[in-house]
Amino acid sequence: MNENRNLIFYQQAEHYTAAADISHFPELDIPEVCFAGRSNVGKSSLINSICTKRSLARTSNTPGRTQLIHFYNIQNKLFLSDLPGYGYAKAPKSKILEWTILMENYFKNRINLSRVFILIDARRGVKNSDHELMKLLNILAVNFQCILTKIDKISLTALNEVTKDTITQIENYAAAYPEIIKSSADKKIGIDKIHECLNLILNINDNAWKK
Repeated sequence: MNENRNLIFYQQAEHYTAAADISHFPELDIPEVCFAGRSNVGKSSLINSICTKRSLARTSNTPGRTQLIHFYNIQNKLFLSDLPGYGYAKAPKSKILEWTILMENYFKNRINLSRVFILIDARRGVKNSDHELMKLLNILAVNFQCILTKIDKISLTALNEVTKDTITQIENYAAAYPEIIKSSADKKIGIDKIHECLNLILNINDNAWKK
């Protein structure tokens, strides 16, 4: 897709449903990608930037606000899903357990899940809770790719350091894509690269279905 076609396609994204448990997961035979990360890492803001819709995904300054898996449908060709933020220390243990079970059920049952984008706050780097998710995805053989968010908030030197550190942190995971995407939802940095990744996923799936 060229840039204009990208914008037109991703602008067609619509909120499809929100799921609190596996019985509410949508069932459409289309490729799916999901966005996961620590609380307040900027998942919703990034999804809004990808789809050039300011209010498609609800954003909040309150960590742990998103407690459901939100699914977004793009022309019945691609699902985007926004997972609950993890690593919020003040959340009740019972709620953390609910979120953990919800996400594990998600990863184990989404047969069309093509890639998990793990968002990492560039100001903080990879944390233990990120590694916990990476280990789970590695066991389940679900491909994941790291996206550094909020890169406009740090210096170029700091960005280079956190990028190198992230590459080092993921190198032992067979399920990890080695390329790190650098992004800023506010400055629209890295959105074109994410579009490229999504377009490639769509193209691969289209070719697979045609055979």
